[in-house]
Amino acid sequence: MTTGSVLKVLIYVYDHYMLADPEDVPARLHMLADLRRRGFSVSEVVHAMEWLSALVGDQRATAAAADLESERRGLRVFADGELSRLSADCRTFLMLLDRQAVLTTHQRELVIDRALALDVEEVDVEELKWVVLLVLSAQPGQELAFARFDSVMSAAGGPARH
Repeated sequence: MTTGSVLKVLIYVYDHYMLADPEDVPARLHMLADLRRRGFSVSEVVHAMEWLSALVGDQRATAAAADLESERRGLRVFADGELSRLSADCRTFLMLLDRQAVLTTHQRELVIDRALALDVEEVDVEELKWVVLLVLSAQPGQELAFARFDSVMSAAGGPARH
């Protein structure tokens, strides 16, 4: 999988911190020092932390709207900038996740936003799977969405999670 450096940091954070018990997660400064020891540059780490902060901020800002739209579905039209950065396979995968009710409309928009914030010219499906996983992991109470995501991944040839 060809990934941007920010996604590599995000995958490391997911594997080592997001799956840990909250009391085992080190303070931010210790986490940053660990990431530097693992060979990530300061700019990669800063960009990844900004990426995660934006994800958390986006979720808080629109939580009420997400509750209102839980059953509402509409047609998603991609803007030119999205078309140029999200491969056709990514767009097809997003439609599959939509049909399988893995993501709410709000979560789909978060996935698109966070995918476009990666440091890659064109997002591929493997990168998008990680973004979906990170978005779902950052939100409490997503057990059903995870189960549906695992089902989609199993049908597509394998799970995205470690």
